[in-house]
Parts: sequence; C-alpha cells; structure tokens
Amino acid sequence: MKTIVFVGNHKHFSGLRLGSRLARVLNEKGRQTVLAGVKGKLPKNTDLKTLEFSASAKAKSMAEAFKKEGAERVISLASLAACEAADLASLPYIYCEPENFKEEKTVKNKKTLLKKAEKVVVIGKGDKPLDKKLYGPRAVRTANPAVWVEHYNTDKPACFKKENNIVSAGKLAKNGGFDVLLKTWARLAPAHTTWHLTIVGDGLNKAALKKFIEKNHLSGSTEIVSADSDLYSLLRNADIYVSPARAAEGLDELLDAMASKLPVVATDVEGADELVANAVSGLLVNAGEEEPLTVALDELMVNWGKRVGMAIEASRMKERFPFEAFAALFDEE
Repeated sequence: MKTIVFVGNHKHFSGLRLGSRLARVLNEKGRQTVLAGVKGKLPKNTDLKTLEFSASAKAKSMAEAFKKEGAERVISLASLAACEAADLASLPYIYCEPENFKEEKTVKNKKTLLKKAEKVVVIGKGDKPLDKKLYGPRAVRTANPAVWVEHYNTDKPACFKKENNIVSAGKLAKNGGFDVLLKTWARLAPAHTTWHLTIVGDGLNKAALKKFIEKNHLSGSTEIVSADSDLYSLLRNADIYVSPARAAEGLDELLDAMASKLPVVATDVEGADELVANAVSGLLVNAGEEEPLTVALDELMVNWGKRVGMAIEASRMKERFPFEAFAALFDEE
C-alpha cells in the first residue's frame, strides 16, 4: 500500500521530526512511502521519495497530486489540509496531533474531518479520557516517542569516541536560552580548546547570536547551523547535548538526544524533570542562569567517565518512549 506521510509545520509543533522517522520505519517494513510537506520544509538529506507543495496549496490541487502519485492512503501529522485533500481524493487517512493542539488558523470542518478519519492519534500523557466530541470515535492517545540515532556501534554511547563535540538545538529566540549558553561558552572555550559547540536552529535572535560569537572570538570553536540541518548526524558524533531553554521548549530534541545515548545538561523547565534524572542521566540547572550552566557543562567536559555513565542511563529513554509502538498505530497490518 503506497502511503503519503504529510508533515505539517506550525508555530508550536512540527510534524517533521516524527513524520520523517515514521516514513522511514514504514518504508523499511516494505510499505511504499512518500514524505510530503511544504516546499523548503522537508529534509534535504533524506533518501525517501518526497512530494512538496507550496504553502498556499489548496486541498483540491493536493488531492490531484496524491492521486497522480498513486497514493492509497494518507498519514497526516498536524495538517488538516492533507486530511481534506485525502478526503477529496477518496483516500483513507490517519491524522495525528499533540493533545490540546491549536491551529494557527481556525479550521471550521476539523470535527468533520476527524470523524471521517480511519484513526486519530493524539500525542499526550493525560489520564482523562479523550474528548471524543472533538477527536471522533476512533481516537487513541500515545506518548511522544523518542527518535533515537542508531550509532555505528550501538553497544557504546556516542560520547565513547571522545570527539569533544557539544550540540544544542531549538528556536533561536529569547525562550531558547542560547544567549545564556553562549555566555557560558565564552567562559569555557578558552580552557577547553579541543572542544566544539554546534547550535542548530533558526529564529529572530540568530543574527545577535552570531554577532556575539564574532565579538567574543568564538568563531573557531562555535558554529550555528540551520534548523533544516541533519540534527541526527550531529547527535551521532556528539559527546554532550545541552538544552538551555528558559521555557518548556526543545523537549523533543532533549528526548531524542538522551535516547541517542548522550549525557545532557538541561534547564529545569516544566517537563525536563520528567526526562532527566538529575545527576543520573544528566544534569539539571536553573533556567536562565549562566553560572549553574557553566559549572554543569564544565563538569561533564572534564569527566569522561561521568559522561559515559550518564549516557548509558539516558539511553533508557528509548525503552520508555519506544518509536515502534508509535509506528504500529499507523501500520495497516
């Protein structure tokens, strides 16, 4: 069965992280899978077949493209337009979104579309029954799965290679906390000349962050790369992951980094304490404060044994939030 996996892209949620992995898993199981989304938002380094649409594409033109592609069903992650297109093309579809998700623009026929769906997968952790009036009778709740990296040697943590790489990812805005991370790095880099920091992301503060790097002579040890860079290749070759957020942001990337066998330094924003066991699988520090972040990051940089121990504990996120269970919800067999 040929399947279109359409990844929605919204201010507070992107389907790309889950959609890319889901399409790959289904493809590996022998399902013909096409990764679809808005032009310029799909990964550039994927070996999956892709189908791109303009941001203003209408459901009718998308439906025609689905039929031309020979699609037999559609999986939509946070894109009701893709559901509408599937409905117009008379294709079965499954819809997925985070619980309490709000569209940037109101979709008047959302309830109708969800009632027509084969299944609605709601990503959440609540104990209360799902609102069937909103999600329809075939809705199921699931935990947010970890998208981990399969390392070259899966028996050893990534940091076992001692490549001295630190990675951090998220939106380059005030709540991202990257200004604090760079102030920390300006203190640490001169004492750790073999280490390198890579920040992955885009946002309003990108220019200011780059200016700070140049002003503080950090260009040789610091790099900011676009959000559409291959984060998972960077995680594969990292030793430490840092999540400097001031608010509950970047938790998906934090979860993925831990499941990828990386020790982490993370701020104590809401949700982080559910992922990071302080001093066991990583270090939790006060959000927005430079000194605690400096001390914690320095502690992991100088202590390889602690990094490895925490990496092994962190990798258990893969067991707590398995992707296989998530993917099974979309597999027709």
